[in-house]
Amino acid sequence: MFGKDQRDPLERALEGAAGLKAGTWESVETLSMLAIEISDRPEARELVARARAAAESLKSGAWDGTRALVWLARAIREVG
Repeated sequence: MFGKDQRDPLERALEGAAGLKAGTWESVETLSMLAIEISDRPEARELVARARAAAESLKSGAWDGTRALVWLARAIREVG
């Protein structure tokens, strides 16, 4: 079901998040979505903090930035 890597997809996503390039809207969106998914785990707040920090240094105004900010707003609401 998971191919050669038999680990849970969520665990693989958490591992991948550690290597995301900071400072992109894609990273803000991905960190936010992941934080929502693991909202019951202690790591969720750190992911939201990383997404927030990344979003502060980015210029908004394009569709990708707007979408990422919506995901961040949801993560802040759901995770804190």
